[in-house]
Amino acid sequence: MSYEFDWAPIWEARALILAGLATTVMLSAASLVLASIIGVIVGTAASSHRLAFRVGAGVTVEVTRNVPLLIHMYVWYVALAFLRLPPFWCGVLGLSVYSGAYVAEIVRGGIASVPDGQGKAALATGLTPFQTFFVVIYPQAFRIVAPSLANVFSQLIKDSSLASAIAVMELTYVAGAVEGQSFRTFEIYITVCGLYLLLVTIVTLALRFFSGAREQAPAMELASA
Repeated sequence: MSYEFDWAPIWEARALILAGLATTVMLSAASLVLASIIGVIVGTAASSHRLAFRVGAGVTVEVTRNVPLLIHMYVWYVALAFLRLPPFWCGVLGLSVYSGAYVAEIVRGGIASVPDGQGKAALATGLTPFQTFFVVIYPQAFRIVAPSLANVFSQLIKDSSLASAIAVMELTYVAGAVEGQSFRTFEIYITVCGLYLLLVTIVTLALRFFSGAREQAPAMELASA
């Protein structure tokens, strides 16, 4: 038996598919920003000289990473039901907290890879601890951890499909609706695979380009000097 592809129902549902894609982009973008903020804060705390900060950050990372993402989704969705928080933002919180734990470990490793003398020298020149991190430590750490961050961000985009479990009308949720109406399973999921591949590729290339530009900037400044 041979399967006959019919892409007409997929084309007819293009507006719904594009709406789901837009929701996936917004969900992923909001989660990327919030996960980065969480990761930087927790990762910096894990690199602190204060034991309480290190222990608190370590417990947060271990507890968060050892709970499946789908459970995070359900926890936020149920726990915040009394606030009538839309499913979209429950999905953002679940993705951000879960991915933020992985970002935190990457940030901690990046900070640890920067020689300790860099921070001491910055403080000796009169910079505050806050300025030292943002002017000296973070730029060097980012260039080191950029490939690892690209992997986490790519995984976050793919993990956003789990938001369909809490009724977020993102790409996977829409694909299920289109498949249920048209019964064209292969066509819709091939389309969805291509769209996810496109999103992940764009984010990965953008981060690589940005990190490459950051690496070339010091060299250009040195050459001009």
